[in-house]
Amino acid sequence: MKKLMLMFFFSLIFFSCEKDYLIPDKEVPEWLKTKINQDEQIIKDSPQLMNSYGAWLRYDWQNEYYFEYHNVLSSSLPQPISTKGDTLHIYATDINTDYYKEKCCKQYVWKASEYKDLPGMK
Repeated sequence: MKKLMLMFFFSLIFFSCEKDYLIPDKEVPEWLKTKINQDEQIIKDSPQLMNSYGAWLRYDWQNEYYFEYHNVLSSSLPQPISTKGDTLHIYATDINTDYYKEKCCKQYVWKASEYKDLPGMK
């Protein structure tokens, strides 16, 4: 029993130290990996800043993936960014206004330590 507990303890330490995303690494674009690394450095240097409350999410819309940065302390609407790193600009007279109604399949890519999901968030 002791050996089993020790193995569990060491495996827990090993896996908690491993850097990993909440989706497969190969599905995280390089531009997003850079942004996440920057966020992690800011959190490490100043954990009291609002970066500690953020998360990157991925949505599917019109057969393409879009990434959004969500932060409960921010009052701005998340801007969808394509896999290529292009911001999807949404205007009132544009077809892209359907994005917020039609996006689906929310997946977390990365969560900061203090991130809390808002109830009812699609």
